[in-house]
Amino acid sequence: MKLPASNPRGIGRVRPRAGRKRSPEAHAAILDASLRVLEERGFAAASIEAIAARAGVGKQTIYRWWPTRGAIFLEALRSRAQTEIRVPDTGSLETDLHQFLSKSFALLRGRYGGLVAGLMAEAQLDAAFHALFRTQLIDARRAALRSIFDHARHRGTVEPHADIDTIVDMVFGAMWYRLLLRHAKLSDAFAGELARDAAGIAEAR
Repeated sequence: MKLPASNPRGIGRVRPRAGRKRSPEAHAAILDASLRVLEERGFAAASIEAIAARAGVGKQTIYRWWPTRGAIFLEALRSRAQTEIRVPDTGSLETDLHQFLSKSFALLRGRYGGLVAGLMAEAQLDAAFHALFRTQLIDARRAALRSIFDHARHRGTVEPHADIDTIVDMVFGAMWYRLLLRHAKLSDAFAGELARDAAGIAEAR
C-alpha cells in the first residue's frame, strides 16, 4: 500500500540549513527538550517553538541543525538507545541477546515506549516521516541486533546458512507486537524466551 504523500503538518518538510558548527551543549539540550515536549504534548503539538523554549535556544538554531522536527525526535531516541542499550559480547549468543533485549524492553516499559509507539503510528500516515523513521531509528536498531549475530558468527557458533535477517525480523516483530497491542508485557522473562529461541535457530548444532 502506497503511503500518502501529503504532509499537512510539515513533519517531513525540509528547511534550509547553514553549515554552522553545533554547540555540544545546545545540541544535547535540544535533544533532551524534544523528548520532554513530545512526552508532554504528543506528536502533533510538539512544535519547534515549544522545543526551542524548553531548550533555551532560538528557533533558527534548531532549523539550522535539523531539516524537520521529526528528525529531532528520531535523533534523540536513537542517541538515547545507543547510550543505554550497549551491544554486549560475552562469548555467548543467548546471553548477549538476553542482555540486549532486556535493556531494550526496560527502556520501552518506561517513558519511551509510548513515544516510540506514537512515532510508529505517525510513520504510517506520513510518507516523508516514514522514510526518516525507518532509516534513522529502525535500521539503526536492526543493525545493532544483527551485530550480535555477526559476533557469534565470527566465533563459529552460528550456522553458516542461518538467515539472520529473518531472525532479526522475528525478534523485533515480537517486540513491536507487544509494544503496539499491549496484550502482554515486554518483560525480562519474555526477553529471555526470545533470546533462547533466536539463539537456538541461529546456532550450529
